[in-house]
Amino acid sequence: MIKSIIRNKKLFIGLIMVLIFVCIGIFAEQIMPYDYDETYVGDITEKPSKDFWFGTDILGRDVFSRVIYGTRVSLIASISITGLTLLFGVPVGLLSGYYGGVVDDILQRVVDIFFSFPWVLMGLLVAAIRGPGLTSVIISLTITYFPQIVRITRSSVVSVKEQDFIKAAKLSGENDLIILFKYVFPNSLAPLIVQTTIIMSFAILGEAALSYLGWGVRQPLSSWGMMLQQAASYLWTARHLVYFPGIFIIFAVLSFNFTGDGLRDILDPRYKRIYGR
Repeated sequence: MIKSIIRNKKLFIGLIMVLIFVCIGIFAEQIMPYDYDETYVGDITEKPSKDFWFGTDILGRDVFSRVIYGTRVSLIASISITGLTLLFGVPVGLLSGYYGGVVDDILQRVVDIFFSFPWVLMGLLVAAIRGPGLTSVIISLTITYFPQIVRITRSSVVSVKEQDFIKAAKLSGENDLIILFKYVFPNSLAPLIVQTTIIMSFAILGEAALSYLGWGVRQPLSSWGMMLQQAASYLWTARHLVYFPGIFIIFAVLSFNFTGDGLRDILDPRYKRIYGR
C-alpha cells in the first residue's frame, strides 16, 4: 500500500499538501506572529514586507496571521461537514440499498427533496433562521452534501448485495445487521472514501463562499472567504489582500482533489490489474 501511494504522484502530493494544511491548522497559534484579530499592528493596507510577510489589511491587522488562522477555521468546517454527512448519509444509504423496494423508494424521495435545494439557498435559509456563523455553515452544507453520500453508498450496496458471499451469509442464517456491517459496508468503502475527499474540498469552497456572501463566519474569527469579501473594495489598490487567501483556497481544494483522484486510482480494480498492485 505504501509503495502504491509513493508511486501515485497525485496521491503522494495530495497527502503531503493535506498534511501541511492540517499542521498549519493545529499549530496556528505557534505559527502566527500576531493575534489574528489584533488591529493596527502596522499601517493599514501595508504591502508585504519583512515585518508583515503578507502585508496588512484595512484595519492594520497582519494578513499572514489571519490567513494562518483561517486555515484552522476551514479545516474545522470541512471535517465537521464531512463527518456529519457520513454520520447521516451512510446509514440511510445502507438501508436504502440493502432493503430496496418500498424502503428504498421512501428514502430516495426524501433525498430528492434535499437535492432540490441549491447550497446557496440552503445557506441563506439556515442563516435566516439561526443567524450567520460557522455553525450555520456546517448545518447548511451538511444538509446539502449528505444526499451525495446517500447515493454513493446506496449504489455500492446495490452492487455488493448481489455477490455470492452475501447470499451465502443469508443462507447461513446471519441477521441483516451483521450482514450489513460485517460484509456489505466494508466492501462498499472504496467509492465512499473517494467521495469523502471530494466533499472535504467542496466544504472548503462552500464555507469560503458563504463567508464571502456574509452568511458564514463572522468577526472576530478569520476566514478566507470573509477576507476576500473585505478585500473586494481594495482590489486595485491593495491586491495582496486578495492574493493570499485566494491562493490558500486554491491549494487547499487541490490537495483534497489530488488525494481523491489518487485514492480512486489505487482503489479501482482496473488500476490494480494494469499496475500489478
